[in-house]
Amino acid sequence: MYIIDPKCYGGVFVLPKSLTDELKLASGGYVKALVFAFANAGTPLDAAAVAEGAGLSEADAADALRYWAEKGFLTDPEKEAPAPEAAAPAKAEPPAKSAKELVDLKPTKPSYETICNRLNEDAAVRELFGEAQLKLGRTIGTADQASLLLLYDYYGLPAEVILAVCEYARIHKKERNMGYIYTVGADWSKRGIDSLEAADEELKRLENVNTNWTSFAKLTGLRNANPTPAQQKYLALWLGDWGFTMEMLGLANEEMLKNTGKVSFPYLNKILSTWKNAGVDTPEKAAAREKKFREDAVAAAAEKQTARAAQKPAAKKNKTAYENPASYDMDRAEHKMNTTVPKLKKKEKR
Repeated sequence: MYIIDPKCYGGVFVLPKSLTDELKLASGGYVKALVFAFANAGTPLDAAAVAEGAGLSEADAADALRYWAEKGFLTDPEKEAPAPEAAAPAKAEPPAKSAKELVDLKPTKPSYETICNRLNEDAAVRELFGEAQLKLGRTIGTADQASLLLLYDYYGLPAEVILAVCEYARIHKKERNMGYIYTVGADWSKRGIDSLEAADEELKRLENVNTNWTSFAKLTGLRNANPTPAQQKYLALWLGDWGFTMEMLGLANEEMLKNTGKVSFPYLNKILSTWKNAGVDTPEKAAAREKKFREDAVAAAAEKQTARAAQKPAAKKNKTAYENPASYDMDRAEHKMNTTVPKLKKKEKR
């Protein structure tokens, strides 16, 4: 049994009772940063000072300060100070970043020390790493652990959703590609796929993509055996959400190659998005739209040509005939030439 040593009260500071529940959810690094901040109450602190005082990296310290500020335990006096009356109106502060915008920022991978601390303090992290190894059928090193921890801590994915991504990667022979698992997980977080139900629906969409990938690759001339995460996302949108058939994708591919001469998923997406908005969902409608487009182009060209002709100035008359009139009558000369019979001279006798 232990008690607080009274000698420690020489330098004491107070922690609010409301912090008790928050400590259950915060990581060890965040707790270190907050304790250091309370120990130095009244002193302005930045990420560098907290990193040095709490033994954290500067990036982790910055994350911790932002976390506790959002929880209401820290504040920035400079932002809250009223502007002087005589001063010019201050520029409005930019609005606080939303959760989605914060997720869009490129995160810093946790260090080996951070990973060890999280393993020691959180049984859920230990369980996540253990289950991930079973799903992937291999041990995971520090780099892989850092990726999984980012998905769990930074992107906020539940452990069961991360494990669903790992299982999907194993089924499709990508269990050694942690970059793929991380990319898929980060994308799911941004799109709000953060439950087993949502993950199951997304996996069904991806399976539909994988089933049709061979046909699509043959159609476009792509040689990769499996789609990349970005290609999966596009195909899931076209085949699933928008309901296009492979025949329509083939027509869009022909138009793309005609205009660009190369395969471009963003360009294909632009064509299909235009068709979707115009209600073009069959080859017949696509052909009718193309025919109307050509007819409109011809009509526009003819109208433009007519407008140009109307604006063309009339030919200027030759002013020479008026400024320097001829000394003879051309009409009279022509008439005389056409009506006068030439007289032949008689041949003289010798």
